[in-house]
Amino acid sequence: MSLIQRSKNLWEFQDSCNVYVLKSGADCLLIDTGSGAIMQHLPAIGIERVAWVLHTHHHRDQCWGTPIVQKAGAKIAVPEYERHLFDNAEAYWQAKRIYGNYNDTNTFFSLGTDLSIDAVLEDYGTFVWKEYEFRVLPAKGHTYGMVSLIVEVDGRKVAFTGDLMTSGGKLYQLHAMEYSYGSLVGVEFTMQSILALKQEDVSTAYPSHGAPIREVAGDIRKLESRLDALANLGRLFTSGWNRSDWQTIRESKLQPITKHLLWAGPHTCSNFYIVLSGSGHAMLIDYGLTSSAHLHFSNDHGSYQALRFVQHHLEQLRDDYGVQEIELVIPTHIHDDHVCGIPFLQRHFGTQCWALDCVAEIIADPPAWASTPCCFHKPIKVQRILRDGEAFHWRGVDFEIYHAPGQTEYHAAILGKIDGKRIVFGGDNLFLFNPQAGGIEREIAIQSTVMRNSFQLEMHRRCASVIRATNPDLVCPGHGELIPMDQSRVAEYTDYIERKEVAFRNIVAEPADHFIDLFWARMLPYLSEAQPNSEIAYTITIRNNLERRAVYSARLLPASGWTSHEQVGRITLGPTERGEIVLRATAPAQGDPRRRLMTAEILIDDVSQGPVCEALVSVLD
Repeated sequence: MSLIQRSKNLWEFQDSCNVYVLKSGADCLLIDTGSGAIMQHLPAIGIERVAWVLHTHHHRDQCWGTPIVQKAGAKIAVPEYERHLFDNAEAYWQAKRIYGNYNDTNTFFSLGTDLSIDAVLEDYGTFVWKEYEFRVLPAKGHTYGMVSLIVEVDGRKVAFTGDLMTSGGKLYQLHAMEYSYGSLVGVEFTMQSILALKQEDVSTAYPSHGAPIREVAGDIRKLESRLDALANLGRLFTSGWNRSDWQTIRESKLQPITKHLLWAGPHTCSNFYIVLSGSGHAMLIDYGLTSSAHLHFSNDHGSYQALRFVQHHLEQLRDDYGVQEIELVIPTHIHDDHVCGIPFLQRHFGTQCWALDCVAEIIADPPAWASTPCCFHKPIKVQRILRDGEAFHWRGVDFEIYHAPGQTEYHAAILGKIDGKRIVFGGDNLFLFNPQAGGIEREIAIQSTVMRNSFQLEMHRRCASVIRATNPDLVCPGHGELIPMDQSRVAEYTDYIERKEVAFRNIVAEPADHFIDLFWARMLPYLSEAQPNSEIAYTITIRNNLERRAVYSARLLPASGWTSHEQVGRITLGPTERGEIVLRATAPAQGDPRRRLMTAEILIDDVSQGPVCEALVSVLD
């Protein structure tokens, strides 16, 4: 890494983010810090002192080296709406909701220890240092509180734009657009921010990642068009959720779909289905919340530590359908609103749980996988592990189960051959939706998307292939009305997935999955408790989204008081390959019940990506 001179008094240092240096004599001001390695290079351009650091936003790749710069005497200024994620970061991690979490805002990329600050960058305010007068422009989009800094440097009006956009009119990361669960409302915020930036008429914009944006107005127009394409696709909730209320003040009545298949209508929070044996036994597909009110989906959701399950519909099964034994339950996927009733069934009815292998791994060990949204906090014992494509039978009914990584990577589609019908229990993948955009004014079959549920483009292609292979007469979805299927609807579903992939590929650089896949690096276990002086082994899972072989390295950055054993772990992966790196840490001698943040720096071919994955740990005496 070396300094690149952009103008007489402006330099760029390419680190885990781009760090910008503004000179004034022998002093300088930094825009973001990356790893802090910039400090080693400043003497080469005559810098003796860093006076200030101005941060565009709170993400770790921007500021994990700030303590190094601060220790050398620099003062720190941060965006006003992200101050708490700098100087009160430890409290954030103590209060952060883990289970039943439907807040996908990317504050999970915050620092783990408090950083004292000296000033806030107030929206529409100014920050003056020597000959430089910065105007603070809200740049909401990639994060809630991000700012752009507008300033004249060497006679040119420029902008330091954080991760608002990249050169060529692209987003830096698509998953950052997701704020609430499944809602890409950051698309609307980004549109507002880039239009405000366009009004500034700057000559060059300097982003946190990638090359300088030289054709600012032209690249903004390109990004406008691409954001419009996402909004017009439909069902990505680019302006937030807009749902009609459901009438659920009373428990809904069970209804027959076929002679041996029941459901409770579309009014439960998450649809569940009952297969009847005809001799007093029942098998359930999912069993979750009785109504959406129990999800606490709106502003009050963060007030609760986990979903509270209340049993429902079981008396109807007994009294109206003669069910004496709930023998089996199979979850379509891992989400709490679909599985939170399973521990109740197991405890009170002795119900067995069978699950697809990838689903079973998560529901059996939720603390390890709690970085995945919507994990239910109670472990679920799985009595039988099912494999992709496996056929199984229950009391004369034939089933097949398939891996269908759609709304979440850990998702199954279950084909049942019931009363002469081919019925797919589709979970939260396939729904009907009227985009009312792009020339489509009718309901079509679409595939739901939640970036933080772990998403790669190939996953939705796989879902389309599963639907084609199972060729269902009916899809029983995880929410909403039943969906009759025919070849035209299958074609609509496939077409939607293909159009979505084109829009996604068009808005990020290639290889697209590298900028779409949030969990290309993951740290397990995510949530753990240790004894003093005990050791924890952390597994860093890596998937190579590059179109070439690459060497991935990982270095543990232990929490305060912890020590790590290995310096660096390495693994070489070919395109699309996956691998693991194991790193170990030893707990301090004294107990510390607070959650502490453990992170790992990831390097690709020796180029640091910053501390991109994290875990939380407490030490209990």
